[in-house]
Amino acid sequence: TIAATAAIPTSATTFSIMSSATATTPADDTASTDRSIRTTPSISIGAAIIAKKKGSPAPVCRLILLIASVAAATFFLNYHTPESAPSSRRLNGLQIDPKTVLSKNQPDNNDRSLMCQLLPQVPDDLPWLPVRAHERGPRCSSYSKGINLSRCCIGQCRQFNKKITRGQQTRGRSDFKGLFMKPHLPGLVSMPTMLEHLHYFVQQKSFERSTNSNNSHHNEPPIDTCVLWYIGRSLSQDQATAAICKLTSLGYEIPDKKKCGIDDKFGLLSGTCELASQSSQHCPKIRVRHDWQPRGYTPNPKRDNEAGPIIYNYGVHANSPEAIEDWMENGFRPLYDDFQANDDMGRYPFMWREHEPQHFATKDGTYGGSGTKCQGSDVYDNYRNEAAIRYFEREGLQDKIPVIKSFNALTSLDRFHLGKGDCTHYCYSPWRFDLTWHGIALGLQKLPEQQAACMQLYNIDA
Repeated sequence: TIAATAAIPTSATTFSIMSSATATTPADDTASTDRSIRTTPSISIGAAIIAKKKGSPAPVCRLILLIASVAAATFFLNYHTPESAPSSRRLNGLQIDPKTVLSKNQPDNNDRSLMCQLLPQVPDDLPWLPVRAHERGPRCSSYSKGINLSRCCIGQCRQFNKKITRGQQTRGRSDFKGLFMKPHLPGLVSMPTMLEHLHYFVQQKSFERSTNSNNSHHNEPPIDTCVLWYIGRSLSQDQATAAICKLTSLGYEIPDKKKCGIDDKFGLLSGTCELASQSSQHCPKIRVRHDWQPRGYTPNPKRDNEAGPIIYNYGVHANSPEAIEDWMENGFRPLYDDFQANDDMGRYPFMWREHEPQHFATKDGTYGGSGTKCQGSDVYDNYRNEAAIRYFEREGLQDKIPVIKSFNALTSLDRFHLGKGDCTHYCYSPWRFDLTWHGIALGLQKLPEQQAACMQLYNIDA
């Protein structure tokens, strides 16, 4: 049996004869950088013919059959897209926008195809596994000279002088040990792979700017800087700060303290922090930004070279379904509309980040009016995130604003809180944020312009 590889490369006249080909899917982020089809060693047609000459001569009909089979396999790979392929299922029925599709001459077009393999959605019943000792590393894995990164230490809580320490016992179990849990989902990606997705989004926006005929863009700089822009209250601020923690643990540096808005005393990000890496090929320059609630889109020449998602959440300050509905209409919508009207390049796609569940000792985990101990619950009320999603559906925004899912997946992590009245904020554990990095990567995949680009790449008709 003759099978051709799916990784047949670039030239239409060059191909390989394979004895077998097996596709692999990474089970963790370590393997996710190798997502190509793994194959056994190949034999070229020329080598096969020579081998035939050296041995007993084969009938001419066999050689003709061999060449015909290879030609048929090549035609199949070039012109047939299996219905079972993730890209086919994902992209079916979408419209191609000529302004956003990939150019065949654009750099990194082959690598871009990796962005079209749809990531799995985080399930509501996501299991969590203990982090093994050899995977843990030091308790404090982030450092930058002159920057307070104490919040990057496992067990550090929202209150700067509070932390869960080794051996601390509450509720009859060790909370510190309970922080070493990681989500288990085959195909889940962490920060490095998320940066790969973000990098190609930035490349695409830079390409669009360079080819845009709009005169207003002629004098603007190329887009060469990634940005993660968090908008929301304290839980979003914790997320933004955690992004800096993860980046610095990966070797990113903060070259200029004056360009990093981390508070010297509390270690929380307010504003923007610029980071850079000399070793990363993806997003070597990145900004992490946190805003409580900007008034609208404000032109800023210092930001003209950046692109990346706005990761939005109002948090747990809306204490009724009516309150969150009111906020979506009068808080979120004006900001969103202002960006759509002024961000003509689409550099800042909006994403809704589900806020984390609370673990108060109430029937549904929500705050009951007084501080209590933290504990798990059989039922968790997710009315805020559910109200936001209903709003998107009612306003026709569900396909334009991806949702970063995490609420239901985090309900089992009641041990991540300090307790003593605060069952809302989580003490630091780096593995918890893999859900956010994964959700951002998946959100970038779901953007209409990325889906259109994948359709063009795979020659899928609208």
